[in-house]
Amino acid sequence: MKNNLKNNLKINLIITILTSALSFVSNKYFSEYMGIETLGLMRLFTQIIAYLNLADMGIGTASTYALYKPLIEKNNQQVSVVVSTIDFFYKRIAFIILIIGLIFNIFLHFFIECGDYGKILYIYWSLYVINTSISYVYAKYPILFTANQEYQNVRLIQGSGKIIFQIFQIIFLIKTQSFLLFIVLMILENIYLFILYKKHYKKNYKIFKAKIIDKNIIKDSKNLFWHKFATVIVFNTDYIILSKYMSLITVGVYSSYLIIYQVIIVFIRVVSNVLTPSIGKFIAENPKQKIYEKWNEIYLIYFYISTFLIICTYNLILPFIKLWLGDEYVLPKITIFLILLNLFIQMIREVTEIFKTGSGFFDDTYVPFLEGVLNLICSLILVKKIGLNGVILGTLISNVAIIMILKPILVFKRCFSKTGLEYIKITIYYFFLVGISILISQPLINNIKLNNITDWNGWIITASLISLIVVVVVSIVFLINREFRIILIKILKLNK
Repeated sequence: MKNNLKNNLKINLIITILTSALSFVSNKYFSEYMGIETLGLMRLFTQIIAYLNLADMGIGTASTYALYKPLIEKNNQQVSVVVSTIDFFYKRIAFIILIIGLIFNIFLHFFIECGDYGKILYIYWSLYVINTSISYVYAKYPILFTANQEYQNVRLIQGSGKIIFQIFQIIFLIKTQSFLLFIVLMILENIYLFILYKKHYKKNYKIFKAKIIDKNIIKDSKNLFWHKFATVIVFNTDYIILSKYMSLITVGVYSSYLIIYQVIIVFIRVVSNVLTPSIGKFIAENPKQKIYEKWNEIYLIYFYISTFLIICTYNLILPFIKLWLGDEYVLPKITIFLILLNLFIQMIREVTEIFKTGSGFFDDTYVPFLEGVLNLICSLILVKKIGLNGVILGTLISNVAIIMILKPILVFKRCFSKTGLEYIKITIYYFFLVGISILISQPLINNIKLNNITDWNGWIITASLISLIVVVVVSIVFLINREFRIILIKILKLNK
């Protein structure tokens, strides 16, 4: 299992590095050849599509959880029931998304000045909808493979598709400057994934089509819908609000910073996605005290990694943006600070989500509802007062209240039989370590002249120096913690 985990991490990391690098290149050429406004349009479409994905109702997460136990027990009959349930619902969801998405053409003018694009805008949107609908046709395959500890194969298929079609998108952007062809290539990528997933499924699985539906999945899905709803509201309203109250250009500029944000999250999820099925199995086989101890180990590691990444990103992001896209994309430091506060919370929340999902804790439906509503209300009020910063601050308020306080306390009570006070004590102590790390490292970094960076060689040299300073400082500070020292010894022994 340990070797499998290490192999998964290596493969996932390599694929993530390649796809992230290509994302930066793609965004650069898209901005250069299509313009900031069309870049904003693409990002806006992505966020609106997320609302159509609510039709999923959390079936994917519920199904993954439902597959853990029968796969461990080699109960092929129950596995077949779960897979057939996924297939039954996802085929209908694909159709619903297609119909509702195409009807939504009527409302596009509410978010976008359609006159700037003409009738082709509706073709762009319709193709986005078709692309999303196709993704549900093969969704049962990655769910089954991941639950069966085959995340490595899932990632290889996903990664190969992403890399191949990102390269094609970059080539055709340069050669044709066509947004239409850019979207068509997205559709072809989904068809490619469908073919490869189905081939692997037929070769390695002998699952019959069951005639009954797993009612537990339906029950969990109803609960998970509200979690999905909150995720959509929190992560997919910023561009819509900014497009309505500000401009597509603001969306284009802000979305470029969120690419960096999302790339960092993707790297964190390299670990999270590999851990999730393993933790699901661990929870199924161990008592609550051992599960809690495992949570605490992983939580501390995530704090350590997140602290390093946040300090480095804060100091390196502006020179990176200037070199990558130009001075017109530079945002004020207070805006960057707010973005990175949200990023830090999103990185460390991964641990709670891994254990919450692995424990099958889905019925806290009021929590995501509160999160989504709080985020939306705060963002709508604050965008009118302080613009872009108001939208980011709205997300931050909901993140602190729900993600950092309420949800982990509930997980502690349900999944570990521990009090919320214990969570608060641990978290405050870990934030103390973060604060000390910043107070020591920042004065050292301030001696480096970041404004003198004029080329990529200079940025790489400076980034290496800052990373070295930060990793040394953060490591020394975290070594104060006895548990961190024990974890470090475990990791070193594992790599021998």
